[in-house]
Amino acid sequence: MSSAQPPRNLSVEAAAGFTAGCATTLIVHPLDLIKVRLQIDNKNRTHVGGILHILRDLRQSQAPFKEAYRGLIPNLIGNTVSWGSYFFWYELIKTQIALIPGHDDLSFADYMLSAGTSGCMTALLTNPIWVLKTRMLSTNSTFAGAYKGTWDGLHKIWQYEGLRGFYRGFLPSLLGVGHGAIQLMFYEELKGWYVSGTVTETGQNGNMNQLSTLQYITFSALSKLGASLIMYPYQVIRSRLQRYDADNVYLSMTHVIKRTCKEEGILGFYKGLLPNLFRVVPATCVTFVVYENTRSYMNS
Repeated sequence: MSSAQPPRNLSVEAAAGFTAGCATTLIVHPLDLIKVRLQIDNKNRTHVGGILHILRDLRQSQAPFKEAYRGLIPNLIGNTVSWGSYFFWYELIKTQIALIPGHDDLSFADYMLSAGTSGCMTALLTNPIWVLKTRMLSTNSTFAGAYKGTWDGLHKIWQYEGLRGFYRGFLPSLLGVGHGAIQLMFYEELKGWYVSGTVTETGQNGNMNQLSTLQYITFSALSKLGASLIMYPYQVIRSRLQRYDADNVYLSMTHVIKRTCKEEGILGFYKGLLPNLFRVVPATCVTFVVYENTRSYMNS
């Protein structure tokens, strides 16, 4: 268990999450593009072969740098809104739980409940953005039927698929809420474990909100690595349901699972894992370092 923390300013939480999402997306967007294209690829059997194929396509495009940042706008909007919303709801729910008698010390279950509920709220809000992002990142701009840009994509999804199109992959997104819940539970518990074993010069335990940048990096990296290994398959399922031609390839989430197992085996659910880890672990470190330091600065 970790000691309950003093209530935080919810607007600061949202602003810190928004800033963290923005910084992270600008840095790691090209790796996100590679990950998405690997996830929807059901032809290349090896990760290395798929990565080399994607890199070759990017290099041979007319504007490699521009192509590597294709879909940046929806990705930027999605991540800033997601992290801002996530930390807002997460802190609000934690604060409410702490007010319940007997919950002075938050438990594993309390952290899981807070993170899970905030994840559901965020998924409902941002799923349309992730559908657009996945489709833009999954193809080159020269691909037949590819969206010309963000507004073109939004218009075509609404015109041809309606509201249903914006919520493709929503069910696996909800299943993926467990990823964020597990990650934040690990993160909070690692911080609490470290602080409980740290005694200051005054003889008091350390402060969870005043750790060093290196400590934030270490705890966020470990928590993300653990959550990724457990929850990665849902991302592959979601990406395949959200691709352009999903209606012609997959009938449902169950069909995705059955077809992937039959054609690619269990490793098919871990396509893109390596570049994903190279992306998400550093990205998570950036996110939490920016979030923690932005929050600390705004509260000072």
